[in-house]
Amino acid sequence: MRALLFAVVLLFAAGCGSAGEGPKTPVKLEDVPAPAMKTAKEKAPEVVNFHEAYRKKDGVLEIRGKTKSGKVIEVEVKDDGTFVDIER
Repeated sequence: MRALLFAVVLLFAAGCGSAGEGPKTPVKLEDVPAPAMKTAKEKAPEVVNFHEAYRKKDGVLEIRGKTKSGKVIEVEVKDDGTFVDIER
């Protein structure tokens, strides 16, 4: 019974995560293309400080920022400024 419970917990833990996204490469904010940053600011006007950016394996930039209350917002955009997604 313990082995079965352990197996279930292990499978659940392996399935909970961002394994589908793959690794992200850090990008300096000053290296984020201007059109991408412009779109991020337009799509998340409540963000007072964009503080980090990552390039996903598909080439999309994930730009993170915080609102005045401290909530983290992630805006996904392409280098040319094309909006992809937002996580609030």
